[in-house]
Amino acid sequence: MNFRFARAVKADFAEGGRMIDDTLVAFVREVRELGADPVQTRQGLVAAVSVTLSVVVALLLELNSPWWVAISGFMSLMSTGAGSLRRGLMRLGGTIAGAFLGFVMARWLPYDQVALCLFLALTTMFGVIAMQVSPHGLAWLFMSITSSMVLLMSLNNPELAFEIACDRVMDVAAGVTCAIITANVLQDWHSEPPPTAPGWRHLLGAQWPSVLHGVRSAIAVVAVLWIWVLIDLPDGAEMAVTIAVVMAAPLVADGGVSTRHLVAQKSLHRFIGCLMGGLVALACLALNVESFIWWLFMIGAVVWVGMHIQVGRHGVGYVGTQFAFVFVITMVQGQSPPDSIMPGVDRFAGITGGLGILMLVSLLLWPSDEELKEELEP
Repeated sequence: MNFRFARAVKADFAEGGRMIDDTLVAFVREVRELGADPVQTRQGLVAAVSVTLSVVVALLLELNSPWWVAISGFMSLMSTGAGSLRRGLMRLGGTIAGAFLGFVMARWLPYDQVALCLFLALTTMFGVIAMQVSPHGLAWLFMSITSSMVLLMSLNNPELAFEIACDRVMDVAAGVTCAIITANVLQDWHSEPPPTAPGWRHLLGAQWPSVLHGVRSAIAVVAVLWIWVLIDLPDGAEMAVTIAVVMAAPLVADGGVSTRHLVAQKSLHRFIGCLMGGLVALACLALNVESFIWWLFMIGAVVWVGMHIQVGRHGVGYVGTQFAFVFVITMVQGQSPPDSIMPGVDRFAGITGGLGILMLVSLLLWPSDEELKEELEP
């Protein structure tokens, strides 16, 4: 039995090494092809303009979380103007609903840790499942993310919940507006039908992998919360950022009963993208660039690379998404170019740790291929 276990562990490490190698090779290929494909180049340009415009607008309006405005300006983009409009409105609608829910629950939950953990677990599970089975999944997901952020950022002072909720809505509204304007100026409209979704009917059957992933995400979020408390990290805002990143990574490998290999690959792509984006951001912060224009240029350039990889053809699109996502969160910290690398280090460490927990939980709770075969046998 011990020999069999050791052999399985050795095989897992070998498979992990191959996946890392394949991912890095594909990433390098995408970087080498920068500017070669006009479609990818244009989409990258749209993303760069949207994010830099979002940052400028956030600073002009003196919004409290310009990084969240920038992320909204990136994540609301689609390949057409109509698609970006639909995605942006769903993100904004979910944020408004989540801000209201978080404000209401902040009257009770900060004083009851068990109820708080239960609420975070249930909303995370619901939002992640909805993202995969509902045609309006993005709205449900951001309702879950925003309600959790409002709660966690108001733990130390629940009286600030209303102000925090309003800030979240304004941040997302600014980023979504910038994305919609940029997409409709630089892209074709091309109205397209809404994406199809499998629906809620077969959660215990064909959609069971979606339920599993919701459970894994819920466990990861509660684990992040408890680890944060146990090691006595005081900044609730950074904890909220980490948990939001974990919750915003809802993808499973496919719509059917996924294999452990595919789940591991998706988790690894997410983690590698986070790691590389954060390291690039820390390298940029270490340059101590004080010029506002050069700071914006660095943000736009790296976001362009991230979008190029996201829409690339080498199968590592999610690496590009997470690469740009974490770069922006680490690089954009306040109302001006950052003058210290340490806040970026703290945020990057929290995000990496949170996604690492999600990856471990995903692999530990996902059934083996043999167990899946047994479940599928009549």
